[in-house]
Amino acid sequence: MAGDYSSVGFDVYKHFSGVLMQQGRVQLDRDWNEQADILRHLLRSLAADLIGPHGGPGSGFEIGAPKDLPRDVTIAPGHYYVDGILCENDGVRDAPELPLPPCRYSRQPDLPSPPELEANGDYLVYLDVWEREVVALQDDTIRETALGGPDTTARSQVVWQVKALSVKDDKDFDPGRPDDHLRASLPASTGRLRVRARPLRTSDDPCIASPDARYRGLENQLYRIEIHRSGPPGQATFTWSRENASVVLAVSRVTDRSVTLESLGRDERSSLHVNDQVEVIDDNCVLQGGRGPLFRVDGVSADDRSVELDGRPPLSDADRHPLLRRWDHREPADGDLIDGALPLDAGTWLDLEDGVQVWFEAGGNYRSGDHWLVPARTATGEVVWPGPPDSPEYRPPLGVRHHYAPLQRISLDPSGRVSLDRTYRRTIKPSAS
Repeated sequence: MAGDYSSVGFDVYKHFSGVLMQQGRVQLDRDWNEQADILRHLLRSLAADLIGPHGGPGSGFEIGAPKDLPRDVTIAPGHYYVDGILCENDGVRDAPELPLPPCRYSRQPDLPSPPELEANGDYLVYLDVWEREVVALQDDTIRETALGGPDTTARSQVVWQVKALSVKDDKDFDPGRPDDHLRASLPASTGRLRVRARPLRTSDDPCIASPDARYRGLENQLYRIEIHRSGPPGQATFTWSRENASVVLAVSRVTDRSVTLESLGRDERSSLHVNDQVEVIDDNCVLQGGRGPLFRVDGVSADDRSVELDGRPPLSDADRHPLLRRWDHREPADGDLIDGALPLDAGTWLDLEDGVQVWFEAGGNYRSGDHWLVPARTATGEVVWPGPPDSPEYRPPLGVRHHYAPLQRISLDPSGRVSLDRTYRRTIKPSAS
């Protein structure tokens, strides 16, 4: 989920060491968040320099194979670091005994319904680590009840997921180089984007300026461009929002094509309107790395907070925090939406709105969830983007960034019993004991 921010300011290549407040100045969310990013970058860089690509103390995240768990493995409680990011496995927290027992691959806290391990299989078990943003609609404890429970800040959360990559009959798998195999099998996104405000049209009359030149919006915005369906240009699709996709509304009930919401938003700007495109998501959808289905809003009733969609959304339990997330794109004048999203055409300028244009690089492969943030400012009539306005630079997506670490090679016999073949965990010793 995305928070409601004015912009995102952290740039690792500037090597800033801190944000210094000055007296009598306006305070911005960007400065607060940049300080958190600077400190997080420092701590993770230090951990990676000391520990290496991955490692941890004791038996944290050790993979076990109990005889009474066919087609399953256990994951020992403890700590493990991947690219300096701390992963904390708390074990089975509701267990009555101490120390807490290990959790199971099939019942992980951050990976609902992982793929079942197959009999006669051969797998490389690994850690997939990434971060997500959590807002108050997903975790009510963020709210301060003493103030009436307003929506104030969001949280960043480390997600760790133990996954299994089949290496049976894989001739490219080198048991001595599991890290290389993960990088080759789980490649990062190669798609890049550049953004501009529409340039002035040339004219022989210096007194004439194009009415559709530059950014023409009436308000400052933080545009979010996000890949919806993975693939190369021509296959991938994307969505965009002028509010960083931060307009999200909690779902309380689904009846056929009608969705009842807990609230229609705090004001007109953060509400829904006919012809809006909305994405139906919940915690499972987010943790499984997918995008939810998109629907068009056909009607909104303020009396009972119901919204009519052009299709039937999936049902979701309340404990999975079902939400509607609003996107601001519309059906293009020269084409159709693809399952509610825009087709990703590369090598050409695509209009969003108010003069904002995007250009997807040809030849790249785009991954669902890739996103870019683009501040647009009324004071300058421009978007904030690297490079000169007439020749903006290509930029890779800001996220989601996945970090991988091999843990164990396992094999399953015809009955599904698991055998541990080779461990890839790296153990670090405490500096003091």
